[in-house]
Amino acid sequence: MKRLSSQLRSGLIAAAILAGTCAGVLAGTVDEDWQAVVALDAGPGGQPDTAEAAGNLVVSHLARQEKALRAFLTAHPEDTHVFEAQLRLARLLQIRADFEGSEKLRVDSKRMLDALEKTATPEQLPELKFAKLARMMRSLTRTDPAAREELLTATRRFQTEYPTDRRLAALLTEVATLFDTQPKLKEALLDDARAIATNPDLKARIADDLRRVHLVGQEVPLSFTSVQGQEISIAGLAGRPVFVIFFAQSSPPAMAALGKLQQEVGQLPQGSIRVVGVALDIKRETVMDLLKTRGITWPIAWDGKGWTSPLVRGLGINAVPTVWLLDSHGRLRALNGLDGAANQARQLMREK
Repeated sequence: MKRLSSQLRSGLIAAAILAGTCAGVLAGTVDEDWQAVVALDAGPGGQPDTAEAAGNLVVSHLARQEKALRAFLTAHPEDTHVFEAQLRLARLLQIRADFEGSEKLRVDSKRMLDALEKTATPEQLPELKFAKLARMMRSLTRTDPAAREELLTATRRFQTEYPTDRRLAALLTEVATLFDTQPKLKEALLDDARAIATNPDLKARIADDLRRVHLVGQEVPLSFTSVQGQEISIAGLAGRPVFVIFFAQSSPPAMAALGKLQQEVGQLPQGSIRVVGVALDIKRETVMDLLKTRGITWPIAWDGKGWTSPLVRGLGINAVPTVWLLDSHGRLRALNGLDGAANQARQLMREK
């Protein structure tokens, strides 16, 4: 992650000066001071009109939260909220570490959690262990299989120790996102999450995730009239591997994925693979402008219905970007076709 720009660093300094007033704010009763800490959970507010302004606002708010938490811990070292305040501070330091690219802050965050483990009561241990899991997830990169396995082991241990924890279903669901290349394991995690999930939105997400997993190895039932006017079906594209990318112009990660897929496809022999897209944008002109700007000639599905599109709902798509790789028979072979896309396609071409 890039370090802060000079403007953001200036914003952090300014924020620290402004946050100096927090010590004065936390000067009431314990309850009043704790409510002042909790009130900051509402976020920084404001409506920044540039990315730089948004960054400054985030930095300012993080500084205020840290100042308030440290002030509370100093003023009320024996209060029952101290453990939660320390957990919050450790989490905040990790967020700052990610935002600023600071290894020192990451180390400080881990040190705080390790110290808490020595004094945590049995009632506090679930909160501490969950905080450690959250920290592991924030630090994880998808390209580190050893770290993924470590997280999986820790998650399964948490599941065994605290099978009724209210956060377990969401935790299993999030961890499952890391195992697209191991569909059986992904399915097992999602099945466990489904069995205990109670939140309707989470249950719907799990159902979508399982729908996608169950498509692995199956022919994908995808057919549409492209925004360019072509009749497209996966069956009609048989004979070559096919990338399918689900995207929306309004999603920066999806736009980055679109560019990466173009680069990966450019490494392959011309005509050796096919690419089709599914656009979730509401306006047709948005899609057409994007294709023109990016020089994209792939057939693109679009119906203007966004996330309510029957095509999208039927395939269990609930996030963009999503990139699939199908083999020459139209069967879904990779739920994550973007990582090493060219190499994945070459492998399928060798299997042909």
